[in-house]
Amino acid sequence: MTSLQRCTLLWGSADIHDDDPQVRVVDDCVYLPYSHGSVWGLFGSDGRPVLEAIDFREGVHIPGDQRLPGEGRIDVAAAEKHDTTYIYVGRINFHYGHFLVNTLPRFWNVAKIKTPNTKLLYHGPMSVEQIFSVPYIKTILSMLGLGPADFARFVSPTKIKHVVISKTSFEEQRAGFVKYKTLCHDIGSRILQNSDLSESVETLYFSKTRLKSAVGIITNEIEVEEYMREKGAQIVYPEELIFEDQLILMSCAKNIIASAGSFLHTSIFCPPRNIICLNVTEQINSNYTIIDRLNRNSAGYYYPTAMQVLPQQEGYLTARYLPEAKVVAEKLFEISRS
Repeated sequence: MTSLQRCTLLWGSADIHDDDPQVRVVDDCVYLPYSHGSVWGLFGSDGRPVLEAIDFREGVHIPGDQRLPGEGRIDVAAAEKHDTTYIYVGRINFHYGHFLVNTLPRFWNVAKIKTPNTKLLYHGPMSVEQIFSVPYIKTILSMLGLGPADFARFVSPTKIKHVVISKTSFEEQRAGFVKYKTLCHDIGSRILQNSDLSESVETLYFSKTRLKSAVGIITNEIEVEEYMREKGAQIVYPEELIFEDQLILMSCAKNIIASAGSFLHTSIFCPPRNIICLNVTEQINSNYTIIDRLNRNSAGYYYPTAMQVLPQQEGYLTARYLPEAKVVAEKLFEISRS
């Protein structure tokens, strides 16, 4: 008989903070531009990384590319010097999940502290024009009243007189701040205010069967999808929808069923959701739990003990096969109704 166990263990921690993240003004720092495989970030004149500017993982680990080797000296003799005050918003990451848990949380107080002439300083390989060419990023930033003219980056080492750094409101796999929920709810409310939410959807099933690349796949997920369709669930392929439509569908759904994926993070922009997740490991990545706790989602994560790990497939970091997929789908559907 197929066993489906409820996951209770977390990979990481999931603390919730009611207080505001710290804000610090850093004087006389050095901006090293982002370059894949090279050291980048904000550093003090002594070569030490500015800790408030770093996105730690599990609150402990400084990424290797944000630490200077050896004695930590920076040769910036020929660097430009800017006396302008900037607001630092970290690395802008194009990946949907990383944008939501690493990039966006830096914006929790931008509307409050930004003046019309203050630039938002960022790291990343992309130009401002490239950033705003990504539809969901453009939508989210525009909801904050931000456009291309508000952003700046440097392509060579640069001395900066003053940088305002707000610590992140989402510490990956460690903690979330209520300010992050408030930020996302405000964005969601602005998008949904002119939408018709009167027609509810009983069940949404978010499918990965059309993804060409991803962190992980279940190779026979189509069997789960077909069962959900037979039971009347509306099938959603999130990569085929614009951000606004994802938000509307998720906000209208009474029940959401999916395997773990970044698209579930979209719930932070919505009213509290009922979520049933097919988890491919026994532990829950605590980023999901942080969002569930902040948003007060009713969420259950379930692991099929018969899940099989397959050799890596092109385009995917991990691949798995789900024995008796239809039976698992039936149980997940029943749980969503209970």
